[in-house]
Amino acid sequence: MLPAAEDFIREVRDIYSRVDTPEERFKEIQPHLEKLLQDEELREVSKTWPFRNEPERGYIENLLFYEDPDYGFVLNSLLKKPRESTPVHDHGHVWTMYGVLRGKERVIRYERADDGSSDEQADLKVLGEHDVEPGYIDFVRPYEIHVEHTGDEPVVGIIFRDHRVGDFLQNFYEADSGKINKTKGPVQIPYEL
Repeated sequence: MLPAAEDFIREVRDIYSRVDTPEERFKEIQPHLEKLLQDEELREVSKTWPFRNEPERGYIENLLFYEDPDYGFVLNSLLKKPRESTPVHDHGHVWTMYGVLRGKERVIRYERADDGSSDEQADLKVLGEHDVEPGYIDFVRPYEIHVEHTGDEPVVGIIFRDHRVGDFLQNFYEADSGKINKTKGPVQIPYEL
């Protein structure tokens, strides 16, 4: 594993050992993720990572670099080709920080304008949208709805989550109709960092 990633994991394990709430943990972890995103060796190595998503078919992969045996947190990457979009989605009950390592994209955040009682249909309202670039970190709390759209260049994100995705259902939303599709989310591909 790259030295910068080993340092990040060691620092996060220390935070988990002494901080109990996810909100406080993530506030303490964010500067360490910012530091990891600045690592030149990580940026260089990321140029060899595979792009294998097929979002039009609902197929998304995450490279899984690390899953902690004691605390369950994970370090992932999501790679997106130029002019590629994720589905409109949430991460279920998982807390997430998504940091941009390379490339630029537009992030759109949504909220449900209905009472949230239906798990088949949602009335989505755009909360805001912003352009992000290398070094940016998006803090995504459980069930927050969002989508990412790349521009003319590929995007490589480094993702820290408090739990591995892919083994529970989360929501993909059809932005126009509001229909909710249940999915296990990104496929986790073990990958040596």
